[in-house]
Amino acid sequence: MRAPGRAIHRQVVFFLLALLAAPAAAQHCPAIDRAKQQADEQACRAAGGEWSRFGVLAHLCNQYSCAARTRDGGKPCRGQGDCEFKCVSKRELPLGTPVTGECAAVVTHFGCAVHVEGGRVSGRVCID
Repeated sequence: MRAPGRAIHRQVVFFLLALLAAPAAAQHCPAIDRAKQQADEQACRAAGGEWSRFGVLAHLCNQYSCAARTRDGGKPCRGQGDCEFKCVSKRELPLGTPVTGECAAVVTHFGCAVHVEGGRVSGRVCID
């Protein structure tokens, strides 16, 4: 015979998982115009952009958009002023660690990035 505590624990875990899943199921996603999406994707790729789903809502609703590529993506940098968009590090390093960053390749605020300013790690930012 199972202990009553385990059954209650399972019910609590199930409830919490259902509660966490509710926002995803409750999204009211707009209808996707497939022809427009296909035309937008072709224009994005022709311009050299990155066609993807940026952000949680875009992933949940399967909405794609275009992120323009920067002209200086991958160039070494010491801070945002050295770049068209932002200076980031691909390595996870402690705050304040001296590092040479690189200019971001695409213009998007979504995702996680280790920011570089003044030749040092200035923070890690995640936006969804």
